[in-house]
Amino acid sequence: MPIDPVFETVFRKIYGLPCWRVAPGHGSFLTFEFGEPHLEVREPEPTNPKYSAKMNRDLASRRVFIHGDWHLWIYCCDWKVLSKGKFVGKSTSATSYQRAADLLEGQKLIRVEIIARPCRTVFEFDLGGVLETRPYDPASEQWMFFDRATDKVLTLRADGFFSHNRSDVAASQKWEPIQLSGA
Repeated sequence: MPIDPVFETVFRKIYGLPCWRVAPGHGSFLTFEFGEPHLEVREPEPTNPKYSAKMNRDLASRRVFIHGDWHLWIYCCDWKVLSKGKFVGKSTSATSYQRAADLLEGQKLIRVEIIARPCRTVFEFDLGGVLETRPYDPASEQWMFFDRATDKVLTLRADGFFSHNRSDVAASQKWEPIQLSGA
């Protein structure tokens, strides 16, 4: 099914680029970088007695992150990774998170398909890797795609709504339903 023009415009920028630093994160999170690497330095911040000791140690530290021109964060959703049609890993299996990330590392994104009802996304890669996302609850964000050049983030929610706003604007301010071209 044809993709909503907003999604096509945004993802067209990274088609053919290899993903790097593909990594499982907290819980079932999965992150990807695309494009040129950039250092992000977060300077120490004041501590707060209401926070835990660990949180205050983190705040008091200088943190350095490496991000690409584009950052894809698979967020609050179920996902699975296939390689040439065979299962590799899924969000509900901690033992397979890293195997899934390792398979996708270095592959080039070639296609993104959004299925509106129920809201799902299929990310296809050049060496046969496929990442499929689907909601695990009715309203959470499934993923966020950050574009460093435009300072915008495209967010897809489980209920089939999306936002495409500057990263400093709360996504809750503007949600639109997915419109599939030709539909």
